[in-house]
Amino acid sequence: MNPIRALYENQTTKADRPALFDGDVTLTHGELIAMVEAAAGDLVERGVGVGDRVGLCARNSWRHVVAFLAILRAGAVWTPLNPRNGAKLNSDFQARANLSLTLIDAASVEAAGVSARPLPLETWLEGVGTATPPPITDEPDAPFALKFTGGSTGVPKGVVQSQASAAAALRSLQAFYDFTAEDVNLAAAPLTHGSSHYVLPVLAAGGAHVLLAEPDRAAILSEMKARVTTVFMPPTLIALLMGEAEFQPDDFLRLRHLTYSAAPMSPDRIAQAIQRFGPVVSTLYGQTEAPMTIAGLSPEEMAVPERRASVGRLFADTPVRLRTADGDLVERGEGEILVGGDLARTHYLDAPELTVASRYEGWLKTGDIGRVGDDGLLHLIGRSKDLIITGGYNVYPGEVEAALNLHPSVREACAFAEPDDIWGERLEAAVSVTPEADANAITAFVRDRIGPVRTPKRLHFLPDLPRNPVGKVVRDDVRALCRETQSRPLELAR
Repeated sequence: MNPIRALYENQTTKADRPALFDGDVTLTHGELIAMVEAAAGDLVERGVGVGDRVGLCARNSWRHVVAFLAILRAGAVWTPLNPRNGAKLNSDFQARANLSLTLIDAASVEAAGVSARPLPLETWLEGVGTATPPPITDEPDAPFALKFTGGSTGVPKGVVQSQASAAAALRSLQAFYDFTAEDVNLAAAPLTHGSSHYVLPVLAAGGAHVLLAEPDRAAILSEMKARVTTVFMPPTLIALLMGEAEFQPDDFLRLRHLTYSAAPMSPDRIAQAIQRFGPVVSTLYGQTEAPMTIAGLSPEEMAVPERRASVGRLFADTPVRLRTADGDLVERGEGEILVGGDLARTHYLDAPELTVASRYEGWLKTGDIGRVGDDGLLHLIGRSKDLIITGGYNVYPGEVEAALNLHPSVREACAFAEPDDIWGERLEAAVSVTPEADANAITAFVRDRIGPVRTPKRLHFLPDLPRNPVGKVVRDDVRALCRETQSRPLELAR
C-alpha cells in the first residue's frame, strides 16, 4: 500500500474532525484533504512527475504538513531539508538530490542554501488552483522519500526509502500506539526527522496534530497538559523539560505516550521521567535505512526497571537477526544487528557499491552491536562506527574535523563525544592551533559551515594531538588527554 492512502481512510466520518492545530489555525480533515489534493495537482501542473524529487525546507507548521502530503500525493519523492543543517549542507544536499523544485518557508530561506528552483511555501499555497492529481499508485519498490544522513567518513549519504519501507513503519507505529480519533499528537521535534512518521498514522485514525514551529519548553508543557496524548522527542528535550518547571503526573491527564528515540536514555533518567510525567514513557529504535520501528518498548514494559536498559521488543512486521563474530545469523545472543523485511527496502542514492556493502546475505547491516536475551528484549551494546548522537541528531567526527581544519588558525582537529545528562553525548573537539587562534572565531566559522548541531560545545587547545606508532591520531587518546589536562576549555551554548 502506498502510505499516502492512509490520509483518506475513513474520510467521510472524520471530515469535520480537527486534523491540524497551529496557533490560531485549525484545519479539519476535510479541509486538509482538499488542500492536499489542490496542492498536489498544482505540483503536477508545474511539471513535477511521478518519481521526481521535491525538497521541503521549513519549520513545523500546517503549511509544512500540507506540502509534505502534497508531495507524496503527487507521486513525487519527499526530500526533507532541516533548516538547522545550515546553508552549506543543505546546498550540497539539494545539488546531489537533483531536485525538481524546493519548497521553502520564509523563515528558512537563508538556511535552505542554493536551490535550482525555489518556491516560497506561503505564497505557493495561497495560489494553488483546482487541478486534480493523478490516481494513487501502489508500487512497493517505488521511492517514497530521500533522506540524507552522515557517513562514517563524514560524507553524508542519501538514503532512498521505498513505499514498502514507509508502509512497514506506518503499520508498526499503528500497532505500537493503537491510535484512535481521540488522539492528539504534539509535533515538537522537527518534521524533517522522526516526527514526520507520526503524520499519517495519526491522521488515518482521525486524530489530530499540534504543530510547534520551535521547541519552546513552556509551550510544549502547556500543550501536554491541555490536550496532547502522544509526543515524540529526543532525550535532550525531555531532560530540559524536567528542568523547566515543577510538575507531576496528575498535570498530564490525557498523555499516554512520551516517546524518546534517536539517542539512548539512562535508566536513572528514565526513572526520573516516569516520576515526573507518569507511566507514559516509551522508546523506539530505528535508523534512516530502516526507519523508526526495528524495536520498541511500551510504557507498560518501561515500568519494569530491569527492562529500561533495552530498546524494547522487535516489531512483528520486521525480522531481525544478529551476526555473530563467526558470521552466523542468530535470533538470540550477541552480534551486529541485521534487519530484513519491508522496513529494510532502502538503498543509497547513486551509490550501488555502498548499498551492496551494507548488506549481508540480503540483510541490512545496521552497524549497531546488540544483544537479545531469552526475554526477547534488544539491548544496544555499542556502535561499530564512530557515530555521535547528540540531542537526537547524528554527527560524525569526520565532518566536524573537516570544517575545523578549514579554519586558517587550525593545524589539526579531532572530534569526540563525552557523556552528558542533557545532550546524551556532548560533542567536543581538540585542536592544534596557531598562536593567534581565537576559540570564538573558530566556533563561529564552524557553525556557519555545518550548522549548530555539528559545532563542538567545547574546544580544547592542545600543542599537538597524540598519535600511534604509525602516525595516526588516536581518538580515545585525544579524549583521555583532554580529560586530563582540560587545556583552555571553552564552554559553548548550542
